[in-house]
Amino acid sequence: HLRRVTIRTMLTDPMWDRLSPLLPPQKPRTGRPSLDHRRFLEAVLWLARTGSPWRDLPSELMNWRTAWRRRQRWGAAGVWGRVIGALRAMAPEAGWEAHLLDSSVIRAHAHAAGARRAAGKQALGRSRGGFSTKLHLRADAKGRPVALHLTGGERHDLLGVRPPFEQGALRTGRRGRPRWKPRAVIGDKAYSAAWLLDAFRRKRIVPVIPNRADQPENPDFDRAAYRGRNLVERLVGKLKQFRRIATRYDKLVAHYLAFVQIASIMIWSRSFGDTA
Repeated sequence: HLRRVTIRTMLTDPMWDRLSPLLPPQKPRTGRPSLDHRRFLEAVLWLARTGSPWRDLPSELMNWRTAWRRRQRWGAAGVWGRVIGALRAMAPEAGWEAHLLDSSVIRAHAHAAGARRAAGKQALGRSRGGFSTKLHLRADAKGRPVALHLTGGERHDLLGVRPPFEQGALRTGRRGRPRWKPRAVIGDKAYSAAWLLDAFRRKRIVPVIPNRADQPENPDFDRAAYRGRNLVERLVGKLKQFRRIATRYDKLVAHYLAFVQIASIMIWSRSFGDTA
């Protein structure tokens, strides 16, 4: 007989007080009431933090099949993305002075392979690091996640620029169009392409991107502003503290991206100081 061990949880009471109004209703208009949302969030956070298989989810948190089905439903309904958008709208400083671009190659476990094409997008490939996927990020000036996108690990960073800018529009509840455009974009030399710099300038976004040795100098490059790019690198490090993000075990884009969004929600919650 194995004795039970204590399960370390991640959500503090202030975090839960902020997140609970943003989630689907505990008791829907039709059907049975859902099991406790807080327990479900703790269950998926435990999976994200430990990288364990679904079947190893402690029953003290939730039955793994129940948690898996709810994760599927909430992902298909876009719940995680809406929660991130609501947290961004709550931020006293939205970080529009500059947005930061970066990407990171994520090693994929052998279990991530083998999905049927009809099941959905997979975004897996073979890069210099082996079987992998590439996570493209857009962060605000405070180093908080704004938009996420996945491609195969061998894809160039430039191919992951458009989708994060098609996402990330912020509705603040005021009249008018949602805001999507920062004053500047900061990226490394991987984003130094004439067509991209021109595209940013046409949108009146200052491209703070250093030129490569074989290119003309970028007149908009500001070395002092460029030092802020370390915030997006630190964001990648924070996301990879969750083992299920540092290594991809999920076969489909939607499933892996859901865990990245769940970790992003934790980063946003901590940015409000909801840790006590």
